[in-house]
Amino acid sequence: MRGRGLLILLATSVLLLSGLSSLRTSSEKKSTKQTTPTTTTSVSPATKPAPSGVSAVMPADPKVKLAPGQQLTLQIRSDSPDIAAISELGLKVPVGPDVPGEIVLIAPSSGSFDVTLQVAKRSVGKIVVSD
Repeated sequence: MRGRGLLILLATSVLLLSGLSSLRTSSEKKSTKQTTPTTTTSVSPATKPAPSGVSAVMPADPKVKLAPGQQLTLQIRSDSPDIAAISELGLKVPVGPDVPGEIVLIAPSSGSFDVTLQVAKRSVGKIVVSD
């Protein structure tokens, strides 16, 4: 009889503690949501502005020159189904007569990167990044 009473007391304590714990967790979540600070970013006058974006179409524009950090929107065209790739950057996109291939990237540090059609095994242009 005494063991049963202890067991009931223990079970009741566990239930009460778990209930209190869940209430505490839920109120902490609410307070976290309410007190999350809003961050704003300001640009100081000494900050260099980001370079403007560049758009190009290959193979019509066979050589595209960029500065590091500059955004490039590159459309690649092909008369037959293919896969356009910039292997050095690990980028690929399907292209074809009805499939406009588009790659948007931020120019990495200095370098020269070939744009190729993998099925046709030919180059359609080059991206040159330099300061």
